[in-house]
Amino acid sequence: MTHLLPRIGLVILAVAGGHVATLRAATIFSYTGNLRTDANFVSCGAGCELDGASLGSDYAQWAAVSRTFHVSAASTMTAITFSYGGGTNGAGSLIADAGFEPYLSLFDATGNFLTSTFFGTTCPPGANPSVTLGSCYDVLLDGGTLASGDYRVALSAFENLSFTENLGSGTLADGFTGLGNLASGEDLHYAFDVVLSPISTSVPEPGTGFFLAAGLMAFCLWRPAGWRKRCAEHPPTAASKAQRRAT
Repeated sequence: MTHLLPRIGLVILAVAGGHVATLRAATIFSYTGNLRTDANFVSCGAGCELDGASLGSDYAQWAAVSRTFHVSAASTMTAITFSYGGGTNGAGSLIADAGFEPYLSLFDATGNFLTSTFFGTTCPPGANPSVTLGSCYDVLLDGGTLASGDYRVALSAFENLSFTENLGSGTLADGFTGLGNLASGEDLHYAFDVVLSPISTSVPEPGTGFFLAAGLMAFCLWRPAGWRKRCAEHPPTAASKAQRRAT
């Protein structure tokens, strides 16, 4: 099950160095489900595929689920899991704890490996220790800055790496190594968010005339009633102000 939660907020403008920086809100893709029912990588070796008769430990060892997300403009990307320690994801859903120990991998649209949580952050800030399991094994993946386009993030049990990461060649389509495991007390539910934070853009700062006109209007609005009437009948201009100073 997938939820897309775009954070739509106020656009923040900051004037700096003659440009206005536009800071746009982050977009969060929230994914939840169960590895047994959602896995789209189910090979368990030569001539073997996981099915309804396979044990949960078999799915943790071999299976992986991948999801595609779209980056509309250059953005920094992170992904964080919630299902080991539980908590609330970006879609506002309450996530139970005691899921399997997660492993995240990032790929481009054609399946080329980009990065994973092999050297990622375990128990990142905000992660919860599992009340059931007594450990904190949720992970944070730092995808760096991604150009616009489609990408895929794969979730598997630690350390069920993709062959392309493990061997240093190939693509996501080659599958996974089968090195995962399911510890006592863990189940197969998962939850993770992909967070995209667009890189701020800049536009030329409004010209001096814009600010001068705004200042003159403020001059009128803060004068006594008689002056406001005169301003309404004869709006001040930069030229008229200069002429009065000269006289």
